[in-house]
Amino acid sequence: MRYIGYDSPDNFRSLLIDQFVAASKNGLFFKEKLPAATTDEISAAAAYTAASFENAADIQKSLDMWLHSKNIPCDSAKLSEIMAKAIAECGINKKNTYFVMLCWLIKYLGTRPSTLFYIGAASLRELYFLTMMNAAGVKITLVSYGLDNDFEKLAFKDGITVKSGKNTAPLQIDFAKIDLSREAKLSAMRAEGERVGSLVDRLDTTAAGMFEDLIKDRRSRVVGTGGVYTEDGDIPVYCAALIGCTDEEAVYTNMLVKFKESFAGLKKQLIFIEKPLENPNADEVKALGTVTRTSTAEMIDELALLINLSGDKTRTALAQRTLRELLGELNTGNQTVVFNYATKIITWLYRCTQARKYAVKYEDIPTVLYYGDISQSELYFLNFMSHCGFDVVYITPNKSNLALAADKNIGGRMQIFELPQSKASGSYPAAAVKMKVATVAYSAERDLDTMLYGGDTGIYRSFQFPNSQSLTLKTTFEEIAILWKQEARFRQGFSTSGNLVSIPNIFAKISGVENGDINRYWDDVRDKLTPQTVLVVKEPNSSAAQQPDLSAYRQFYRNGQIDTEKLKQSTMNKYSYLPDRIQDMLFYKLQEAVSSGFIKLSGDDLMCGVLHYGMNFNKEMLKIIQKFDFTRTIPKLIYIDTVEDTFTPEECIQIVLCNLIGFDVLVYTPTGYKNLETFVSPNAFEEHMMNQFLYNTEVPKFKIPSEGKTGGFFSKLFGKN
Repeated sequence: MRYIGYDSPDNFRSLLIDQFVAASKNGLFFKEKLPAATTDEISAAAAYTAASFENAADIQKSLDMWLHSKNIPCDSAKLSEIMAKAIAECGINKKNTYFVMLCWLIKYLGTRPSTLFYIGAASLRELYFLTMMNAAGVKITLVSYGLDNDFEKLAFKDGITVKSGKNTAPLQIDFAKIDLSREAKLSAMRAEGERVGSLVDRLDTTAAGMFEDLIKDRRSRVVGTGGVYTEDGDIPVYCAALIGCTDEEAVYTNMLVKFKESFAGLKKQLIFIEKPLENPNADEVKALGTVTRTSTAEMIDELALLINLSGDKTRTALAQRTLRELLGELNTGNQTVVFNYATKIITWLYRCTQARKYAVKYEDIPTVLYYGDISQSELYFLNFMSHCGFDVVYITPNKSNLALAADKNIGGRMQIFELPQSKASGSYPAAAVKMKVATVAYSAERDLDTMLYGGDTGIYRSFQFPNSQSLTLKTTFEEIAILWKQEARFRQGFSTSGNLVSIPNIFAKISGVENGDINRYWDDVRDKLTPQTVLVVKEPNSSAAQQPDLSAYRQFYRNGQIDTEKLKQSTMNKYSYLPDRIQDMLFYKLQEAVSSGFIKLSGDDLMCGVLHYGMNFNKEMLKIIQKFDFTRTIPKLIYIDTVEDTFTPEECIQIVLCNLIGFDVLVYTPTGYKNLETFVSPNAFEEHMMNQFLYNTEVPKFKIPSEGKTGGFFSKLFGKN
């Protein structure tokens, strides 16, 4: 690796010191020039004089003699090729070049170094020697700042990785004064940080399902997200906030009590924080020890090195890495502020972990539950704990904390869910409360209701679930016809959890026409039409259509989060006439569309586009959505696209929203042209490619079947459908 520049002086300084530490431990370090060979060294090398200084084969014979005598395994043919090239290129005195390079090889390769670190403007002869050492298996780091003018003459330069940056001024480091013991620890810390850097993965959850998600063990999370479970593999965590409370206070209270009590029967550890975290006291700060404040970067490294979670090497490395990254994010140039943040975070980490057996290394992902009003520093601490491999959940009924939580949500790490009402935080509820006094008849009816519609009976009341989560099925083309008219509850992957139902649905694009049989193609479309189908035949985009002004929607979101309560109460809510359960579900889906990554837009284009087009479903579509019972017949959206124009943002956003609500979606494209892909990520849907493409096809007039009467045994018995 050759460095001719750098971007961050602090980071580059750390890199150079790491290289020096590695070279001091088991390698070689040179600054400016390689020492000239002594007379004794030249005499010793004479025993391996080549018969010819220009013939690579002769040079190889002499090198083989020395390599075999020292039992050094390497490719002598490659070494001799490089040496022969050096002799030809490094001046007229070929014998001198041969002996200089042979002496260096005997002296330095003979120590069997693993790394060689060179700072300075290397000569052409030295560059060839470094190339030989690299061919012998030695890791080479050359820091020349672009001053090695002979580099362009090096025959093997194309095989060398070169790294540059906006700065080329040489850094002045007194390597003689470096504390090797300290630097070795820092180097090891940085290496461990790189090792664990990708272990922690933040999973998405939902407001309805977050409490059930949080108590899942690591295996369930890994397998549930399609990963491969290993004992020392990924650590999937949740990081979420529930801000506000429900209309019924008793329901909210019992929900919190049940969540906290659920940990009693688990091995999963709960770290519960209710009172504000107090600043470190004098003894706690003193116990951390002293750190160097020469530069902020060095101070941050030393602060991170102080962290040691006994018995948990992985989370120690994660905490050290995360602290360095977080303090770098919070560094505004005031060293004292950075130091104070560090002492708080480290002290709070120790308070939360050292007093309990907090980590059964991987299987137990501990949960940090913070309840009540919160400060900026405490939000940074929760962010820190999440990156360290802990589940984090912040709960408060007081919505005055919402703005701060959203503003200090670094990297959008915390999913923030807002409930409709607000009240003072008070204390975390200690016991469940009785919500209503039920009559004997009412209780009997509820018991029957629970028997029929609760648990895993597979029988559900009409509109039992207020919200849905779509699970797009990966199918073959032939399977679509088999699954198409199945009710949701009979499909593989269907499940219910609390108030949430998971709907396995179809989202696919059919590109081309199988065997060019257009009549069979249209029959396939006709077979897929149901009474709950929205059929759209794509028309050419209107060139005269003006782009709507979407700026009015900017008031309804912040940091990627839609203010659903504000939107619901505004005059721009075109769904205000719909029942609250439908409005709440639609607004939930707007946020899900933003967060899903399915729509290939960003920033204001994404937020305003989703709000505008998501609030403009036509009335026929809204009627179908209102009638959609998530456990039963799945509504369909079928697009037929035979034109050359790609899909508009409106079409793509509304298609994605239909998929997220739970619709089955098919896009028939006999031409095979690009349409859905314009603004929809290929991860969102499946594409089935047929063997022929047809153009200028005329779409027949299709008729949507009328609604038929259906009813099973229980609907007849109880009058429910």
